[in-house]
Amino acid sequence: MKRVVLSLLLSSAALAATPPVPPTGTSPLAQAQPGPEVTLPEALRFPHPLGDAFLFRPAACTPACPLVIVSHSRGMTAEVSLTRPHLRSLYARLLGAGYAVLVSNDAGATTWGAPQALTYLADMRSRAIRTFPFNGRTYNFGYSMGGLPALLTAYLPVYPVSGVILLDAQVNLNDAWKGSNATFRADIGTAHGVSLLAPLPPRRDPAEFFTGPQATQLPVLVAGSPEDQVVSFARNGEALFSRNTSDHSRLVRLTGPHLGGSHFGDALVNEMLTFLGRLEQRVTPDQGALPRPSGEGN
Repeated sequence: MKRVVLSLLLSSAALAATPPVPPTGTSPLAQAQPGPEVTLPEALRFPHPLGDAFLFRPAACTPACPLVIVSHSRGMTAEVSLTRPHLRSLYARLLGAGYAVLVSNDAGATTWGAPQALTYLADMRSRAIRTFPFNGRTYNFGYSMGGLPALLTAYLPVYPVSGVILLDAQVNLNDAWKGSNATFRADIGTAHGVSLLAPLPPRRDPAEFFTGPQATQLPVLVAGSPEDQVVSFARNGEALFSRNTSDHSRLVRLTGPHLGGSHFGDALVNEMLTFLGRLEQRVTPDQGALPRPSGEGN
């Protein structure tokens, strides 16, 4: 099957402004400088002992809206992400295009796709889709570590997923578990409840599911940079894309370091919206749509 391979080249000025990547792999977004203020509607907060999630709903759903669930990078939280200009701008673009946006906490800052993160996501999605006219279609967006829960919830499956967007994403858990970064290994061992010398439990790594139809036929937009020194694009995003068979899947090659601020720029967001828009046109009839909540606004 023919798939379009896209390339987004960032200007040298943009790359020069990108903050360096901390050696532990903590997202540079945590160090981003303040940017232009982006106006967002008030978020609906979903309290949870493992960290609150936040739902942004479009001003109108005519007649119903899809849902985009956002899974964060290592060290990030849902609440902190709401203060980051790169992410606020992304949320605003999705809202403006008619997508409800659920900003997940993934059960913690360093859960690495562990079962508690998947249970958390299922709970938050269930709560979210009852608060707006939901059209039955859910899309996952995972950046960096967030690629793991974004894929696993679709592959296992935890809930129905119509497409996944991955940015600089870790999608091969064993690559990090067996890698040289001791901080990553300690995080993963704690999150998954395994000793550092043990193999990962079954069904914890999306790479295990690359050959099944639930994985290979899932539409994905994979974006990443060969210059990424934190998550190998070749062993993660590119490897996943090479085994994907969906005509709707796209690969976007970026330049620059892991999660550089320019990776969240308009060029990539435009590709995201095009990808989602095409999937919205193809997915009929709606599956899992809920009636409009009684007494609820949009």
